[in-house]
Amino acid sequence: MAQETPRSRAADEAKPRLGKRGRALASLDGVLKKNLRRSANGRKTVSHATIADRAGFYDRMIRQLHELGYKITEVRHLKPKHIEALMRLWETQELSASTLQKRFSHLRLLCGWIGKQSMLRDGPSYLANPEAFQRTYEAQYDHSWTAAGVDPALKIAEIAAADPQVARVLRLQHAFGLRLQEASLLNPLRDRVEDTYLRVWAGTKGGRPRVVPIETDAQRAVLAEAEGYVALTKRSMIPPESDLKQWLQHCYYVLAHHGITRQDGLVSHGLRHQYANDVYEQQTGETSPVRGGGPVHRAADVEAKYDVSARLGHARPGITAAYYGHPETPPIPEVARRNPQSLRADYRVQQQGLAARVRANLTQRRNGSGPLSAATLDVRWRLLNQMVKILALAGQPLHTPDDLNAAHVEVLLRHWHASPTLQRHSAILSVRLLSQLCGWLDQPALALDVGQRWRALQSGADDAIAPPRPLSEAAIQERIARIRAQDARGALHLELVRVVGLSHRQAAMLQPGVSYQDGHLDVIWETPKNQVLRYPLTGERQRAVVQDALALLPDPQEPVCPVSLALSTWLGRVYELQRTVGRIGIPGEPTLAALKDPDAPTPTVLYREDWLLHRAGLDRAPKRGSRASDR
Repeated sequence: MAQETPRSRAADEAKPRLGKRGRALASLDGVLKKNLRRSANGRKTVSHATIADRAGFYDRMIRQLHELGYKITEVRHLKPKHIEALMRLWETQELSASTLQKRFSHLRLLCGWIGKQSMLRDGPSYLANPEAFQRTYEAQYDHSWTAAGVDPALKIAEIAAADPQVARVLRLQHAFGLRLQEASLLNPLRDRVEDTYLRVWAGTKGGRPRVVPIETDAQRAVLAEAEGYVALTKRSMIPPESDLKQWLQHCYYVLAHHGITRQDGLVSHGLRHQYANDVYEQQTGETSPVRGGGPVHRAADVEAKYDVSARLGHARPGITAAYYGHPETPPIPEVARRNPQSLRADYRVQQQGLAARVRANLTQRRNGSGPLSAATLDVRWRLLNQMVKILALAGQPLHTPDDLNAAHVEVLLRHWHASPTLQRHSAILSVRLLSQLCGWLDQPALALDVGQRWRALQSGADDAIAPPRPLSEAAIQERIARIRAQDARGALHLELVRVVGLSHRQAAMLQPGVSYQDGHLDVIWETPKNQVLRYPLTGERQRAVVQDALALLPDPQEPVCPVSLALSTWLGRVYELQRTVGRIGIPGEPTLAALKDPDAPTPTVLYREDWLLHRAGLDRAPKRGSRASDR
């Protein structure tokens, strides 16, 4: 056994003694040295950014535990109460769902490293409001620059006057839907493949290469400018005197100087959203969901989804909903888009006010036979908080409990009815609680109306009054006339969609001379399999539109879409006319769906085989199928 010497004793005394937090951090270092660089499954080494993020989180976790009074000295002594305390702390800090999920995944990883992964429950179970853990992957509003009232071309021109190099990168982002890093590392002379597509591989997320088609003259002009710059520097779009990190910092500085920051509601990534929404609309002919678009034929939607995801470099087509939303997801109001923190603070106050008002009623059974179980009480609190949040996001905030009225009820019922993810049992629970809430607030008539309105929505016999159109028919015709002055076919296309009720693709492929007969319009293209849609033309406006179509296209075989143009090109052209000339569907103006004729006919479904035999002069009259609205 080694004998202690005066020198070794002095060395030990010279070492600083660690406190409880210091010992906890020292034990953490021992765990991290073995595991920090490994991925969750242990198969590969993670990036430097992930290593730094993990290390910072675990250090902060130890410090927060000590601040909460849990002065652990060994990280392996981590217990369920520590996890619960941390999750509740982060919930009170009103962190976003993505941040909560990320931190919980770090906790799960650490528990696995110390052999205690089994002590973790599901993340939402630690929170007073489990919905705070649910991340929304669908765009709730349009992140495009145009949605913020900013013209990308004009804004980039403004930046070009101060810094042409940053402006070139932004033009590439806008033209091809690139991320800022991808546009910065692009070398058009190297990555352009003739005049067909652009290869994007440097700086992509996950190193996943992709190609983006070159389709327009605007894209070619942007590439020509970038190629001229690259020919001088012999490298990417980054200036020779800067590396990637310095260049990105410079870009963010320039953007912030011109009011392009997250605080201002405008970021460079919005150009990527702009590209995704525009491509979706060109592919489907319909305005994207976050821009207030109407229903899209499933085949066209799926085709556009795959195309947009490929252009953006995503492996999952479903991720495109993060750019242009989901057809069932209504856009949130402008106030929520501009100041989400303020909106969240407002509806939390409203939740607290409602809770204080109904607390005594909420804890009792519906029949008054006694108190509720803890699980049922938790469900009730969650549903009530959810109601207040839905109303706030829909632009109908419940400022005080006594303000509850029929408009609030209508918003909630329609939300539950239209939700694609809400199960029937959950919807019924929500409706019942809403009815009880009306009773607790001394509004028995409104409580009775809740059930009646819900049954009407479920049966399809919706007797709600349709909202008025934002423009009069005369004002609409004035805008259509401006479009007609530039392109008569484009105006006809829009009128077929607005007045008759066709989809954009149906209107483009319609042959009026073939389809119109005996006071009805038979649509055979872009319809469900083996079906023909028959639109009865009973109104004067519908008949006038068809007569204009017959006069403009006298050849029975000629479709609305010119034969010299591809369908996607024509739809993109119509969309541009609608926005730029008619000012329909741009920020601050009504969408085409909002201007739809209230008297637009509902089509009848015919079997295609019977319809063809009847048109051929045979005796077999076409049989009717189900109504189109029942499909």
